[in-house]
Amino acid sequence: MGHKFLNDPGSAVTEMLEGFVQSHPGVKLLDGFPDVKVVVRSHVDKNKVALVSGGGSGHEPAHAGFVGDGMLDAAVCGDVFASPSVAAVLAAIRHVTGPPGCLLIVKNYTGDRLNFGLAAERAKLEGLNVEMVVVADDCALPPPLGVAGRRGLAGTLFVHKCAGAAAAAGDALDLVAEEARAAASAVGTMGVASAAHKLPGADDPARAIPPGELEMGLGIHGEPGAFTAPAAPVASVVAKMLETIEKTKVCVMVNSLGSTPAMELHVAARCAREWLSSHDLNPVRVYTGSFMTALDMTGFSITLCQVDSARLARIDAPTGAPAWPVVARTVSVPVPPPKTECGALAKKAILGAAEMLKMAEDELTDADAKVGDGDCGTTHARGARALEEDVVYMPLDEPSELALAIGMTVRRSMGGTSGALYDIFFSAAAAAMKGAPATSPATWLAGFKAGIASMSRYGGASEGDRTVLDALLPAAEAASKAITQSAGGAWAASVAADAAEKGAAATKEMVASAGRSSYVPVEVMKSVPDPGATAAAAWIRGVAIAIA
Repeated sequence: MGHKFLNDPGSAVTEMLEGFVQSHPGVKLLDGFPDVKVVVRSHVDKNKVALVSGGGSGHEPAHAGFVGDGMLDAAVCGDVFASPSVAAVLAAIRHVTGPPGCLLIVKNYTGDRLNFGLAAERAKLEGLNVEMVVVADDCALPPPLGVAGRRGLAGTLFVHKCAGAAAAAGDALDLVAEEARAAASAVGTMGVASAAHKLPGADDPARAIPPGELEMGLGIHGEPGAFTAPAAPVASVVAKMLETIEKTKVCVMVNSLGSTPAMELHVAARCAREWLSSHDLNPVRVYTGSFMTALDMTGFSITLCQVDSARLARIDAPTGAPAWPVVARTVSVPVPPPKTECGALAKKAILGAAEMLKMAEDELTDADAKVGDGDCGTTHARGARALEEDVVYMPLDEPSELALAIGMTVRRSMGGTSGALYDIFFSAAAAAMKGAPATSPATWLAGFKAGIASMSRYGGASEGDRTVLDALLPAAEAASKAITQSAGGAWAASVAADAAEKGAAATKEMVASAGRSSYVPVEVMKSVPDPGATAAAAWIRGVAIAIA
């Protein structure tokens, strides 16, 4: 493993905490540092219930990163993977506790339970009102497990959030504690790793995980997993993890254990969302990132927190804690089936366009490999599959809103130049169709023309430049003539598709002056039509077939 960017490994925790408070003006170190390693809010409000949590270091950003309005008032830090001292916990309680009392939220490890529990008893002797809630969310270990019980993992953070919101709302200590216990019973976590952590100053990992194997159900202190499994694609790994956690309507946390990069976490989050949805579970929020790590362990954990409207409101409540992520507070739910004939036709048109783009993938890829970067087929097919997935969420009865929804899907799924151009296209189409009747072919033609105009304006190309416009512009002209002659939408779409295909074929004789094709020799360009124009002709034909 690579070099560690530390000074003296023995001072890593104290230097880390000093750097942390220097970076976050809303927190400070409690007097007595470094003997007492406690991060507290810069301004303590003793007129509400105080929340204190903590544990060994090495799990950053937990727990200091969750000190802030709406979450913790103090985080008590031990040395790496070591419980903080009773003196440190007691100092934290004394500093933040006022008449409303203090709630300790503790992960289920023997040292933490003992030290936080003893500090609570001593605080009570001093006349302070203190309660303690223990979180044991490790679903890899089936209860009962004797004295030790299940471990506390990243699910603890949902307990912090719910209890913190309750305290910020002015609830009494017994109610805050009750809410914390309910949240603790609603969370479940499962972890997986392919490589163990390396302690500060150590030359080797804590232990070796054999190549090709994964440890499933491991803790955050380097404990071996509950079982091993062969390395597999992340979709299979995520499914195995989620099978152990039984929840319904859930918030999801995909948490890096230290060295797993954001790319892999988001792939895992996508797999989790798809698995949950396919099992009739509703992932109402998905949090992805590093929240409770295990130094530099290569792995991640998934936490599910079962929610109702009240608990979701606690989770959504504002917080000043620097490490709590911000996610969209919206839930994608299927809209009712289209109420109008036009809405039903719009759905058919979207699915027809998507089907034709998927069928054209190989042709587009081959052509783009000769005159571009070879991704035209995969890009359009990816957009097509996204449209198929998203169509059930789209407002099909309203042209302007539908165009916006299509643009959002394109933006999310396609990327690159094609994605940007079509996003511009559908945004302009939405503006042009706003308030216009869905029953009129002229409405859809107006949106089509506005989209083309914006695509040309922002893309910088014109007719004859060997681009997608060489299919779209003839299609718009043909459809306009048909509608002027009082033709219906189906006939207008059919003649538009004919014109688009002719326009795309004609690009073989054009010299490119925009896009990557402008760098390709003329003799090569003459061998294939422009891939973007071919793709446009394909989806227009798909629309025409679908609504015929």
